[in-house]
Amino acid sequence: MNKLMPRKHADAIQYESTEQMELLQASHQELEQALETLQNLKPDEREDFTKRWPSTLQSLCELMRVTLEGQAISNAVQISEALATTLSTYLGGRDIYIPNGERLKDALRDIRIWREFKGNNLEQLSRDYSLTERRVSQIIAEQRAAFVARKQRRLF
Repeated sequence: MNKLMPRKHADAIQYESTEQMELLQASHQELEQALETLQNLKPDEREDFTKRWPSTLQSLCELMRVTLEGQAISNAVQISEALATTLSTYLGGRDIYIPNGERLKDALRDIRIWREFKGNNLEQLSRDYSLTERRVSQIIAEQRAAFVARKQRRLF
């Protein structure tokens, strides 16, 4: 357990984690069997098998494969298929909402702005990111507050 985490909060996380694992336990053996079978498929069997997956699962698998290959992971195909199978086992049949990523993109952009900020380049940053100087100033203030909060957490 993290020494900095309050005991009460850590207990709540532990309970939540245990509860989630109990929900997953029922499917655990089935998943292990499925992953073992998937791993031992011959190439022609694997191709036939994955072609029969629903299109959403095929797309998800392909996105993961491309991402893993972009990170130079050597067995990206097998990992992406195992991840897709695992997600399908635990989340299949549920209505889940996946955000479109705009907030994530904006958050990463804000971090880049903070890193590029030199104290006297507000105008340049506003041009580079097609934002108003006022918005860039707000972003810098938000990032500065987050930076200070991270530093203060390390002190305790």
